[in-house]
Amino acid sequence: MCSFVFSTIQPTTTEFNRIMALRGPDFTQSHVIEGCFFCHNLLSMRGDYVGQPYVADTENVVVMFNGEIYNCPETYSSEARYLFDLYKDKGADCFKELDGEYAIVIVDFCAGVVHVARDCFGTKPLFFGARGDEFGFASYRDALLVLGFDEVRPLKPNHAVEYSLDRTRILEREIYTFNLAQFKTDMTGWFDAFDRAVAKRVKHMKGKAFVGLSSGYDSGAIAASLIAQGKDFMSVTVEGREDPEVVEGRLAAVRASGNEPITIPDTELEVEKLRKWLDDNVEDQPYVIVNDSGERVEVGKSVHKDKAALILAGVCERAKAAGALVYLSGSGADEIVSDYGFDGHKFFAHSNFGGKFPNNLLGRFPWASVFGSTQAAYLAKEEMVAGSFGMEARYPFLDVEVVQEFLNLKAEVKNRLYKSVIREYLAHRDFPVKENVKIGFGFKPQDKDKKKKPFFRFLSKKKLARLFR
Repeated sequence: MCSFVFSTIQPTTTEFNRIMALRGPDFTQSHVIEGCFFCHNLLSMRGDYVGQPYVADTENVVVMFNGEIYNCPETYSSEARYLFDLYKDKGADCFKELDGEYAIVIVDFCAGVVHVARDCFGTKPLFFGARGDEFGFASYRDALLVLGFDEVRPLKPNHAVEYSLDRTRILEREIYTFNLAQFKTDMTGWFDAFDRAVAKRVKHMKGKAFVGLSSGYDSGAIAASLIAQGKDFMSVTVEGREDPEVVEGRLAAVRASGNEPITIPDTELEVEKLRKWLDDNVEDQPYVIVNDSGERVEVGKSVHKDKAALILAGVCERAKAAGALVYLSGSGADEIVSDYGFDGHKFFAHSNFGGKFPNNLLGRFPWASVFGSTQAAYLAKEEMVAGSFGMEARYPFLDVEVVQEFLNLKAEVKNRLYKSVIREYLAHRDFPVKENVKIGFGFKPQDKDKKKKPFFRFLSKKKLARLFR
C-alpha cells in the first residue's frame, strides 16, 4: 500500500505523515509546486523502483496514486506514468479505462483543476479536507486534521471529482455503471471471473501473498483458486475457534500444493501488545451502519474496538515476518453475495433484505452495503490494519467483473443456497468448507468462559434444515 497527501496548506511539521508513512515504507518524497504541497509514501510492488509523485517534465501535471492498476501495460515500469499518459489521451474520462483498486489524484496546473478518483467499491481510502478556501485530499483523515483542515470526510466510492484550483467549480461523476439484468442460469461465468480476479491480484508482487484461512466460505474460495491455478502463496490460520476437521483438510491441501500453511494457536496472540499496536499505529475509523429506515447510525464500534482487528493485526504481523507483502481479503463477499442473510431471514440487523434477491434489481441495487455501510466499515478495518504493517490488501470478491457476473445471475440461482456462487465454487474445486456458517476473525481467548452463540442463533434446527436444503 502507498499513501499520499495533496494540500493547498503546507505543513509545518511531519506529524501529518507519521501513520500514513507506515503504508509506504520504501520511499517518501514531497514537492511544493505553485503553492500546492504533494507528499507520497511508496510501497514498491512491481517493476522498477519508481517514486511518486510523478511530475511531468514541464511540471504542468502531477500524478499520485495508491493501489494497483491491473490493466497497466507491461511496457510501463511505473503505473503513475501510465496514468499520466492515459490522462493526456482521455482527460477526465481516463478513470473509466482502469481495472484496479485505487485512489488517485491528478493535478493539471494548465487546466487549473484537480482530478480525484476512488475505485468502484472504495477499497483504498481517500479523504477530502476543507478550511475556508483551502482544501486537500489524503489517504488518511488524521493527515488532513494535522494539516489544519476542520471539515474532513471520505470521498464516495465509484466516483471521480473535478475540483478547480480557483474553487469555482466542482464536478462529480460516476465511474462504473452495472448492468442489472438477471438472465444467466450458469455459474461458470462467475467461476471464471473469480479465478481471473485472484490471478491478477498475485501477478505483480515482490513478496508473497497470504490468505487468512478460516473454515468458512470466503477465504476458502480464495485459497482453492490459488491452488487450482498453481499460484505461490501462504496461509495463516488462527487455531482454536475453527472447525478442526475442515481446517486440517484445508491445511493439507495447502501443503500438497507446495505452499506454506502457518498456524497460530489463539493462546499465542498477545492481546495487549496487539491493542497497543492498534492504538499507536492504526488510524481509528468509526463504523457507520445503515439501518432498515435508511438512516446512517454510528454503532459505537470502530477499528480500535473491533476484536477482529486485533486478530487481523496478529495475522498480518506473522505473515509479514514470513515474507508476505499482499493480503488477499474475503471482504465484500457478505455484502454482495449473501447480504448477511438467506431466504429473507436477516442474520444481523444491518442486513438489507435478508439475502433474498428480488426478481428485478432495479430500485434495489445498490443496497446500502454495496458501497457504504458494512462495506465501508470493514474495508476501513482491512486497509488501516494491513497498511500499518506495510502490506497491501487486495479484494477478489470486489472485482468489478466478479460482481457483474453475480448480478447477472437469475434471482432463483442467487437464492438457491446460502452464498450460492461461493458454495458452488468450493464444490467445483472440491475444497472442504464448514457449510451454512458465517466464520470470520473473532477472539476466543477473552470469551473462553462464555457460551458461544451459534451464528444462526434465532433459527430452530428444523428451520435451518429447510433453509439450507
